Amino acid sequence: MIPRIAHPWTIDKLRFLEKFLPAFVRATKKALNRFYVDGFAGPGINEVEGRTYLGSPLIALPLEFDRLFFVEKDRENFESLRKHIEERDPVSLKKGRVELYNADFNTVLDKILDKIPNQAPTMFFLDPEGLELHWTTVEKIAERKKVDLFILISASGVLRNAPKRGSWETLTRFFGDESWKGIRPKPGHTWFEAYAEHYRNRMRELGLEGSEYVIVARNRKNTPMHILAFHSKHKVGLKIANDVIRSFSKQTRLLP
Repeated sequence: MIPRIAHPWTIDKLRFLEKFLPAFVRATKKALNRFYVDGFAGPGINEVEGRTYLGSPLIALPLEFDRLFFVEKDRENFESLRKHIEERDPVSLKKGRVELYNADFNTVLDKILDKIPNQAPTMFFLDPEGLELHWTTVEKIAERKKVDLFILISASGVLRNAPKRGSWETLTRFFGDESWKGIRPKPGHTWFEAYAEHYRNRMRELGLEGSEYVIVARNRKNTPMHILAFHSKHKVGLKIANDVIRSFSKQTRLLP
């Protein structure tokens, strides 16, 4: 079970979950049940600069979620995750509290949503490598009554692919339409910011309001790569997320 070599900014992402998820559980304690969905779950363990950290599924595993759904497409990562869960909580795996899917998240979401009551508070953590998340998938999630969503937006992936006509289908699937072709940065802002904020505005149109603060993930050259942002249908979730992100991350910023 070799840990995944992750970027340093991965620590901020994991620290967000360590602080937010217990707060989510406390805020929903009056609900009959609550659920956690990790659409790009990874191998369970991350290695950052020589140190190992629990991945998102293992952070959520011991918390008071009635059911947890972990999806990982890569076979090697999936087997690693399964073994880590078997070591830590074999009972939850055996009794179905934890469900594992070695699949593309876009293709199994319907099956997962069928198992979650529409009124149940549900936390979705969607952390793809790039542009793998389809807009139609986000639309399905937004139809739920009680949704909190921590999502990676690969604005750098859009930047790389926008000039390539052969990639336009991918971009249209990512944004849900061809509106990305008309994106222009505001004066004083970058293309990276323009693409990220357009995506977030699309989410707001679905009723998923966005956090003020986000995590800006940068590479070793300090170039922005991704935005990690929180969206929700509930003001309480947004307040908690803003407080958590602002409290610890040096890479946070208030987007226009």
